[in-house]
Amino acid sequence: MNTHIEDWILMVLTSIGMEEIPQKSVLLIEEDLGSIKSIFIQRVGFDAMKIGKKVLYISTKRSREDVLDQMSMFGLNGNSEMLTILGDFKDRTALLDMCREDTLKHKNLYHLIDPSLRNISKTDICIVDTFTSLFIDEEVRVLVDVLNSLIDASRYSGTTFLLAADMGILEEMAERIMRSMVDGIIQFRTTYTGDKINRFISIPKLKGVLPMRKMIPFYITGDGISIDTRERVG
Repeated sequence: MNTHIEDWILMVLTSIGMEEIPQKSVLLIEEDLGSIKSIFIQRVGFDAMKIGKKVLYISTKRSREDVLDQMSMFGLNGNSEMLTILGDFKDRTALLDMCREDTLKHKNLYHLIDPSLRNISKTDICIVDTFTSLFIDEEVRVLVDVLNSLIDASRYSGTTFLLAADMGILEEMAERIMRSMVDGIIQFRTTYTGDKINRFISIPKLKGVLPMRKMIPFYITGDGISIDTRERVG
């Protein structure tokens, strides 16, 4: 990813001393309610494709057609040779094997799902939406194993992993471990005041920078997510 990512994302990152989303990293994109995190990662993926990056989008809750429909709502064209979408994905083992292809040199069966994924090391951005749904009622050690494999794969292949997560779905200890292991956390939070809905972005952790001092307000438009410029960023 480089400085051509969407202006508002660049504005947020610049305010904390960065000009790009960290490469070779595993980032957790959290939300307490709703599908804003999906809009965010789709936008990041779309902007990456525009500058020649290959994107793998793994959806655990939606079909491929549903993902394309959601992207088109915000003017994003998901029909690109730079984008591979796996819909209705439930195979945690396949996700683990995908990483081991690069890190442990094990033979895996991930390419059987989609032959285009035979050489996963050439994927620049891998999105898992939502990551947490794969680990409901699972032992923490399984989550730790998968996260370690993703981290190793990011270092080995240079892939950036964006893991969308629903807050409060996993046990508290599992969520704390997950947050401690990843390279960065971007959170979308919603509060209610009377009949008003307030939305904020928080970045409590991001590789290479200090934590943000406060949350940044934003709102949803027909084009996606926009920073509320009435509030000073930083």
